Parts: sequence; C-alpha cells; structure tokens
Amino acid sequence: MADTGFFKGTSADQDRRFSDKELKLLKSMKFPPEFEKKVDMRKVNIAVIRPWIAKKIVELVGFEDEVVVEYAMGLLEDESQPTPDPKKMQINLTGFLTKDTPVFMAALWKLLLEAQDDVAGVPRTFVEEKKAEMRRNRESGIRAIDESDRRHRLDEIRDSERGGSGFRQGELKIKGQGERKGKWEQEPHEDGGRVELEKRENELKERALRNKVVKSRKGSN
Repeated sequence: MADTGFFKGTSADQDRRFSDKELKLLKSMKFPPEFEKKVDMRKVNIAVIRPWIAKKIVELVGFEDEVVVEYAMGLLEDESQPTPDPKKMQINLTGFLTKDTPVFMAALWKLLLEAQDDVAGVPRTFVEEKKAEMRRNRESGIRAIDESDRRHRLDEIRDSERGGSGFRQGELKIKGQGERKGKWEQEPHEDGGRVELEKRENELKERALRNKVVKSRKGSN
C-alpha cells in the first residue's frame, strides 16, 4: 500500500500539498539514529513481525485494532517500496497511535534491523526471548525433579524407620518368651540397620547434589 493510496480521490494539487506538509514535518521532527539505517523487507520474515505489531498496538491503545495493524503491515509489505522509510511511516501512523507512535516505530525498526541481519529473517530479540523461555521451562522441570527426589527420600527414610521399629518390637517379643540373646548377637543387626539407612541417605543426597549441579550449569549457559 503506497502512502498516497490511503487518500483516495485526491487531486494532483492535493497530493502536492500533502507532500509539502510531509516534508515540513520531516524537517521539524526528531527521529532516532536507527532510522538512518535502511531495512530490506525482502530479507525479513514478516510472518513473525505481524503478531508483535498486533500485540504492541494493543499495549499502546488498550484494545485490538485490526485496521491499524493492516495499515502498518501494508506500509511494510508494499512491493513497490521494499525499503520503507521509517520517518514517513511514523508520520503516517501518528494519526492512529498519536503520542505513542515514536515508541512503536523505534521498537519496530530495531526488530526489523535485527531481522534483516538474520539468516532466517527473525529478530535476535525473539530468539533470545525463546531461549530464556526454554531455560525457565528446564529450571521448572529440574525443580519438580528435586521436589520428587526429596519426597522419595523422605518416604524411604520413613520406610526404613518403620522397618527398624518392627525389628526392635520383634526382638522384645522374643526376649519376653525367654529366648535371650547376648549383646554381641544384637549389635550386628542394629549396626547393620543404621549403616543401610545411612547408605540410602547418602545415595539420595548424592542424587540431589547432581541435580543441583546440572541446574547450575544449565542456568549459567
């Protein structure tokens, strides 16, 4: 969509007056230095830009406005102008986004510059955001595993304690029946139970420690 195409039915004189007004605005307005860099839209994956435009417009105006989205997309997809002018685009969008237009255009142009430098035409910002999301998902999964290991450890400790209590009760019952055992016969069993419990606890601690190491290494990438 060309700039003059938006104003249908205008005469040549009206077009000229509009162009003069546009030139005056261009001279009077201040633009970010990034606008001096050209963007070749043929190198940009426009499909990933559209959702961002729609979301950003909602953030700025407070509601969905498909008309503004389509107009902005038309300015970017104009095949007769594969390198759109961000300054003129900002002027054309001011009627819709008013005071928020400079913020919108500065963010959009930054993304477009990143996209044209990417082999897939995707802004680096989008790629980094996706990586951060994947890291958060991995960290959430590791936390879930750590919590599962902690619960498993507690269950094993409880089971071990129940087993130890049952052994002592059985031993007392035998003693009550008069089948007394010497101290040298009882201690090996008791020591063996403690050793087994400590062994299990150490194994669980080692497993939890490995999970923490994995988490810290992934978090530092």
